Amino acid sequence: MSATTPSIGEPFHSLGLVGDSHAMQRLRADVLRYGPRSAPVLVLGETGSGKELVARALHLVSSRARAPFVAVNVATLRGDLVASELFGHERGAFTGSVQRHHGVFEQAHGGTLLLDELGELDPHAQADLLRVLEGGEVRPLGSDRPRAVNVRLLAATHRDLAEMVAEGTFRADLYYRLHVLPLLVPSVRERPEDVPALVGHLLATLRHEVGQRALTEAALDALVHYSWPGNVRQLLNVLRRMTARSDETVLDAGAVVDALSVEPRQPRAVPYRARSSVPVSTTAVREAMGSAGGNISAAARSLGIARSTVRARVHLDRPSETAAKVAFTCMADE
Repeated sequence: MSATTPSIGEPFHSLGLVGDSHAMQRLRADVLRYGPRSAPVLVLGETGSGKELVARALHLVSSRARAPFVAVNVATLRGDLVASELFGHERGAFTGSVQRHHGVFEQAHGGTLLLDELGELDPHAQADLLRVLEGGEVRPLGSDRPRAVNVRLLAATHRDLAEMVAEGTFRADLYYRLHVLPLLVPSVRERPEDVPALVGHLLATLRHEVGQRALTEAALDALVHYSWPGNVRQLLNVLRRMTARSDETVLDAGAVVDALSVEPRQPRAVPYRARSSVPVSTTAVREAMGSAGGNISAAARSLGIARSTVRARVHLDRPSETAAKVAFTCMADE
């Protein structure tokens, strides 16, 4: 994220949404088109591609630009924290709640709220969110009356929500409430011609830390031809590593090779699955399997546990299966 405060009206370069590729030109045009609207925007894109930056740009070109912009990563919220963080709570609502807490909807009142990693929201919270979108009100935990909120909602995810709807792990009614103005953030490998501009911007943001640095044409060419599975976030990491491992003002292709030598080998991107720290009973697994029509993956997602755990619990209901078969299945699943 840029260390500078982006100027209202021209947020793209200061936020790091740089490059003249067709994909970036289209993205910027869509941001300018969608920003002034009040309808929800669903920002889609791979991890590290800059979805939150796009959300900030949407806010800055909207009529709410001088009002709050609040972003929350819902993947970090668990259990009772979800309702409290989203909708707030009253003093004494639960053990430890010693004062009134304003949830992110109230914090963003009059402005913009970004729900990042929306695909990780648990089913109960999805239902609560739908009620807020339909009624324009939140009811803090422990409160006997709702509070009206005026918020422009943005949501971001790297998950395929349509596929999750088909699997039964994301509510169809919530999906269609949010899928009004979809906006796709391109990956770096889809716009390699933008890598030099990205490098220039990122080195500028690092200048206070590493001083004035530059890359040779050969070094830039090496970066252009890398596939960047981690997108802009990975590119920033590599530049940090290059400047940390060399004191040269102008970094050559050797510095790129050296920095990339410790990168993971093109990891296959898989959706993050939160592992539950709360023991899940065999009865709960059986009910989830029934709701999912016997689909182990869907049952695991609804419970927030690993598929191997579901398989192991299913084994408790099927003692005729051998332990060796279950162990082999679990190892293959992980």
